[in-house]
Amino acid sequence: MKAIVMVLVAAACVAQAETIDVPRGQTRKVEPGRRFTGDVLVKTGAGELDLTGASLANAGLEIREGSVRLTGGGSCTVTTRFVQFKVSKTRPGKKGPPEYADSGSQFSEFHLYLGGKPVPFPEGARAIVGPVGSREGPDKGIDGNVKTKCYFNPLVVDLGREVAFDAYSFVTANDAIARDPASWTVSAGVADGSQVLWQEVGSVADFAAPKERFAEVGRTFPVSLRDVVPVNYPVKVCGKGRLVLADVNESLERVEGNGLIQLEHATVALPPKTTFAGSVCGGDVK
Repeated sequence: MKAIVMVLVAAACVAQAETIDVPRGQTRKVEPGRRFTGDVLVKTGAGELDLTGASLANAGLEIREGSVRLTGGGSCTVTTRFVQFKVSKTRPGKKGPPEYADSGSQFSEFHLYLGGKPVPFPEGARAIVGPVGSREGPDKGIDGNVKTKCYFNPLVVDLGREVAFDAYSFVTANDAIARDPASWTVSAGVADGSQVLWQEVGSVADFAAPKERFAEVGRTFPVSLRDVVPVNYPVKVCGKGRLVLADVNESLERVEGNGLIQLEHATVALPPKTTFAGSVCGGDVK
């Protein structure tokens, strides 16, 4: 999951709350990557507020009236400090030289993109898992030099600050085509004390990378989400409020109130510890 928010929804009455009012019959959609001020975002008015693509990491949500919509599945922009590229399967091939099947995964460079343009890694960005500093360590996957390679899995990068991206790609390494990534996941994360909490933002299965060496794979892979609510994210749906979840697969650990959760082609899990006393309609409830 992407984030953990240690804020109680009851704090909505304090000065740090940000209120967005949408009048009846109107719809307002926030811009992608939008962050909210204060500890709690309070939705008022009988209209609909579409938070799809907004950054929910730093503020809880209280829906006092009307509806709030969150949609997954489509391409989106992710803003995060931590990125993980984890390979689960490599290209089929022969064992031993020169293809080296079943001997791990490797690539030359991992790249981020925004709006079709490369996103440079910030100064100070660093790999934080694995034999950093070794000849083929994870730091070689972000050093900007296609003649070096990362022969380590997974690549976990601390960007040093939050960075926005909507796609990613990689460059093949110098040899061993059967070590080319074929199936993988990309995740974004935030720090929670000494650990990083991850949210999957992309996955690919059975991709055939170019057999040319030191080659950009020929395309970028878009970021998309089906898990859009951060772990332990506090949501209060009041009696006149409605939370609409479309094309998502969610676990709502900290939802409360007596309003309505409406599912559209969605699955939601409500753990036993939740105090939600409202109703859920549509989709699948676990």
